[in-house]
Formats: sequence, structure tokens, C-alpha cells
Amino acid sequence: MKRGMTGPLVISLLLHCLLLLAFILKWNLDKPKRPAGGGGGVVHAVVIDQLEFKQHTEFVKQQKEEAKQAEQQKQEAERAAQEAQRQQKEAETLRLRQEAEAKKVKLEAERKKEAERQRVEAEKKVALEKKKEEERKKAEELKKQEELKKQEVLKKQQELKKQEELKKQEELKKQEELKKQEALKKQEAEKKKQQEAKKAEELKRKQEQQKKAEAERKKKEEAAKKAEAERKKRASEAKQLEDELFDELDGPGNKPGPAGAGGPLDEYTGLIVATIQRYWLVDQTMFGKECVLKVKMAPDGLVISTSGGSGDAAVCRASIAAINKLQKFPAPPKNLYDQAKEMSLTLRPGR
Repeated sequence: MKRGMTGPLVISLLLHCLLLLAFILKWNLDKPKRPAGGGGGVVHAVVIDQLEFKQHTEFVKQQKEEAKQAEQQKQEAERAAQEAQRQQKEAETLRLRQEAEAKKVKLEAERKKEAERQRVEAEKKVALEKKKEEERKKAEELKKQEELKKQEVLKKQQELKKQEELKKQEELKKQEELKKQEALKKQEAEKKKQQEAKKAEELKRKQEQQKKAEAERKKKEEAAKKAEAERKKRASEAKQLEDELFDELDGPGNKPGPAGAGGPLDEYTGLIVATIQRYWLVDQTMFGKECVLKVKMAPDGLVISTSGGSGDAAVCRASIAAINKLQKFPAPPKNLYDQAKEMSLTLRPGR
């Protein structure tokens, strides 16, 4: 680009230099020369002056013409210089434009080259990544296949082990079944033996129960007969006492009155105490001790309540137990009921 612009500029400068050199040479050649020597005759003075004048005039004219030509040449040179300068500017502008264009083209080329390089690098990178991915997948596939092979081998080993274990279990099961059958046979025999022993024991127990029941029945019958005889005896004694009491109470001169020694109420109280003493249970530790009870009864002699219990606790308990067993005293005479319906009984165990 710079080499193309330098050629026209050099040519223009050479042309200007040649024109200037030609102008200088022409001016030197056309300049009039003075005649040699300073003398001359008068006769020739006018002719010489006219000739000189004419020559001078011609010279001036020529000088003007040359000046004009020089001016024209100068103008032409200036125009040529301006043209050369314009051409130079245009050439410079063109050069700069061409340089800019070339730079732009170069940059574009470099950009394209860089883009191409990056594209190639990217493609190489993608290809490398793809290759790595393929290798990774291939390695994974190989690893997976190896793992599957290992699993298959392990599965076969486990299957064989399981079959062996099943065989062992079947064998053990058969042995256990045989043992179980033998145990069942023994259990059946033992059970049969126990059942026979149980039947014999049950028969013996039933026979003993029958004997015991028969003995108990006989005992109960005897006890019932004895209790009935005792009851009849007590009833007879109570009836006899009651009759004797009523005979005494209904005898001549017996009138109801305040309780006192030998009175009807004391006699009835003595009857009640004697009746209780027939039914209470005492021991030697109670002798010499006493208990005072308050008894409330109905007109027919039915005991309604027993309270108090002051005195020896053992004597009181025995007395209350006997009253609860009796539940009913001989009915008091009607003329004594108001006095006997709530009575105080003093109970003393004796020898």
C-alpha cells in the first residue's frame, strides 16, 4: 500500500525540479550581454542608444513575457503542485482507506481465523468430551457387565447353597419327623398308660368317695338324729321351764309389780339366763367373770336386738353367740311384757 503511493509522489517532485531548472537556464541564456570596453565615438552614441533602447525594450518585453511565462509556469507549477498535493492527499486518503480496509480485512481474517480456531478447538473439545463420555459409558457398561457376571455367579452360588441348605433342612425335617413319630408313639403309649392309671385311680377315688359319702351320710343322719333329739330335749326342757314359770306366775298371790328379789320378773329373768347358759360355750378362764347385756324382745319372745356388752369381752362374746343361736326366748307372760321387753341381763359362767 505505501509502495503504491510513493511512486506518483516521486514523479511529481522530479517534474517540479525539471521545470524550475529549465526556467533558470532560459533566464541565463536570454539575458543581454554588455559590449566589451567602455569607449566609443559620439557618432555611434545615438545609434547605440536607440539600439540599446530597442534592445532594452525587447529585453523588457521579453522579460515581461518571460515573467508572464514564468508566472504561468509558476501557476502551472503551483497547480501541478496543488494537483500533486491533491493527488498526494487522495493517494494518502486512498492509502489510509486501503490500509484501514486492509486492516479491517486483516482483523476480519484474524477474527475469522480465531473463530475458526475456537470452532475447531470447540469441536475438538466436544469430540474429546464425546470420546471421554463414550469411554466412560463403555467402562460403565463393562463394569456393569462384570457386575452382572459377578451377580450371576453369586446368584448361582447362593442358589447352590440354598439347594444344599434345603437338602439339609429336608434331611433334618425327615429326622425330626421320625423323632416326632417316635415321640408321638411314646406319648401315645405313655398317654394310654396314664389313662389306664387315671381310670384305675378314678375308679378308686369314686369308690373312696362313695365310701366317704356313705360314711358322711351316715354321720349326718346320726348328727341329725342327735340334733333332733337334742332339740326335742331342749324344747321339752324349755317347755317344762316355761310351764313351771307360768304355773308359778299364774299362782295365787302373784301380781305384776316392780322387779325385786323373788318377784315374777326376776324369775322370768332367771329363766332367760338359764336358757342362755344351756347354749353358750365357756372355758375355765371365764369363771368368776361377768357380762351385762341389754336385750330387746318381741311379745312372742323373738330377740329384736342385743346391745351393751359391758364387762369381760370373752364372756360377752360367748353370751351374744348363744343369744344369736337361740334367736327366741320363751315368751313372757302378757302381764310382764311391758317390763320384760327391754331387760338387762347379768351373765356369770360358773363351775
